[in-house]
Amino acid sequence: MTQLSIMATITVKPEFQDALKPIFKRLVTGSRAESGCLRYELNQSVENQNIYIIVERWESQQAIDLHNTTAHFVEFANFAKDHFDGLSVCIAKQIDI
Repeated sequence: MTQLSIMATITVKPEFQDALKPIFKRLVTGSRAESGCLRYELNQSVENQNIYIIVERWESQQAIDLHNTTAHFVEFANFAKDHFDGLSVCIAKQIDI
């Protein structure tokens, strides 16, 4: 199986910063507990506090697909619809050269 990385850049609407914190907590805690999760970290821009970067590493696409059905991810995705100004997701595989 091929391990995959995800880099997600999120721009939250400023008025929803406080509402997002418990959702992020459940997302990070729940994701780290998943069997296919190898890494899950939440970062915040030092230049713009409304920008977050999530860096993830998963055992396989199957692990990502399962992650996308979990309660903590679905809650996060539903929140994103009306409370984010932007969301960019990149799924990548490591290459050896």
